[in-house]
Amino acid sequence: MPRVKKVGVKDLKNNLSAHLREVRKGTRILVSDRNTVVAELHEPAATYGPVIPDDPIIAEWVASGILTLPSREKTPLPESPVRLPDGTALRVLDEDRKERM
Repeated sequence: MPRVKKVGVKDLKNNLSAHLREVRKGTRILVSDRNTVVAELHEPAATYGPVIPDDPIIAEWVASGILTLPSREKTPLPESPVRLPDGTALRVLDEDRKERM
């Protein structure tokens, strides 16, 4: 199975020769810009099938159509703007439990 590697635009620019050497060895390189894949480097005329997971159960689910692998990498959610004092959740839960009694 060919190796897949994801690199950012800046890293690709700074280390282009090294990445091209990896491509010559069969590595498929996905180029990302702000965590979005925008290009792919691979050997000329190379074809790749879908990436098969290492876990045999997940691979079986993918093959049978039960599970679809994500088409892009997960990106972190922005930090919540909600700021409450420590202990607020516990206080609200205690108040809710008292009302039910």
